[in-house]
Amino acid sequence: MKKSILACIVVLLIAAFLPASAQQRKGDVELQFYGMYFQSVGTDDTFGMGTIGGKVGPYLTDRFQIGMGPTLTITTSTQTNYVFDPVTYEVTTTEETQTTTTFGTSVFMIYSFLTSGAKVVPYFGAQWFKGDFDKPLSEDKGSAGVNAGMKYFFARKTALDLSINYGWDLNPVEEGGTRGGNLMFAFGLSFLL
Repeated sequence: MKKSILACIVVLLIAAFLPASAQQRKGDVELQFYGMYFQSVGTDDTFGMGTIGGKVGPYLTDRFQIGMGPTLTITTSTQTNYVFDPVTYEVTTTEETQTTTTFGTSVFMIYSFLTSGAKVVPYFGAQWFKGDFDKPLSEDKGSAGVNAGMKYFFARKTALDLSINYGWDLNPVEEGGTRGGNLMFAFGLSFLL
């Protein structure tokens, strides 16, 4: 295990010093694979959600990109149930775990702060997520969000992508929507085609 971690660090360090620059250009198409994870902590009832997905989209200019891609979300929740027995005055606990899988999509647009010869390209973007194709738009309007991140080009057409995403539910609370928003961190690997 230690050898594989050390090997990954060495590869990243070597890649960091190789000549590379952010080379996205108008007309390039980017293919990205990414992952996000969210989990509640410190409560009896736990909730965890992981999403893996892909994005594909052309650069309309050197700095502006639009695109879409599929998502696969796996959600696991564990609820602790307490039952009080009035005869023995004992409390028994049981845990109920439920796991669901949904397929969805995302649509996005990104503006990159590209500078000549840079290895790191910061960006700002907006997106719309539809987390479950099984529900029509009349039942689930999805969620919208904004993000900020950066791409680190360790090769001419390959980059690591790290971003922070803030999203909010587009469904009214009285129809099953949620209040507030979600803060998620995503990491990915991008290839310019």
